[in-house]
Amino acid sequence: MIVEFIGCAGAGKTALRNLICEQGIRDHDVVAMPDLLLQRPLLRKVAHPTAVNVVQELGGLPFLLRALPDERPFLAFARRTLWRHATSRFDKLNGMRGVARKVGMFHLARTRARHAVVLSDEGTLLSSYNLFVTPKIDFGQAELDRFAQLVPMPDLVVYVRAPVESLVERARSRPDPRRQHIGRNIAAIEADVRRTVQLFDLLVETAPLAGRVAMVESRDLDREGRIRLANELVKQLLPHLEGWGQPCPEAGSTRDRSLEEKV
Repeated sequence: MIVEFIGCAGAGKTALRNLICEQGIRDHDVVAMPDLLLQRPLLRKVAHPTAVNVVQELGGLPFLLRALPDERPFLAFARRTLWRHATSRFDKLNGMRGVARKVGMFHLARTRARHAVVLSDEGTLLSSYNLFVTPKIDFGQAELDRFAQLVPMPDLVVYVRAPVESLVERARSRPDPRRQHIGRNIAAIEADVRRTVQLFDLLVETAPLAGRVAMVESRDLDREGRIRLANELVKQLLPHLEGWGQPCPEAGSTRDRSLEEKV
């Protein structure tokens, strides 16, 4: 089962993923998606985000190539969107690299971790940010409906929300600021955050995500508060995990099935 965390940068997706991986889920093997590659002896010390992305690009490439017949419509949609709206060649190529990496890792997880709960905070649904917010597209429900119909769909989605004010402050105080926020004033950062919130609010309303979304509110919590939030989230996930452990469906076959149909 692939569980993807979506939400704005700074909402707490990675912290929740890491806490659930640390604590585990009763009767289930749990793994963070990057660790499907990084737990190999020669790769365990890789920690820099750029290096982690490169490892995933290379490790996921054979699985991406194998899945091309199924994923060609989505990849073509992503390419058309970026080529039409991204402002520079670098943004177009970098955006497609990110999309390809996410799709490759999705299929790697489908192949190598069929019996595990795979937690992803940089999954296929998060590529919607690179396609719609980064190029500053005037998106609406129709565009996101089309995206959701084509994207490789995780089995369960965790939408992590936080107050806009907190998200803006976290974006400004990050030691590794997002490229889109470097050199920008607080008003520009807030506008980006609000567009991102709008994106995910609309995305979780699309028909393909029906029955797949768990919502959590992440505020400024200390470690104990984050642990409580992780435990509450696990309680939400458990009913959907009952009986899980049979081989996952073939890649792409879950797109039109809700969780209720599988449990």
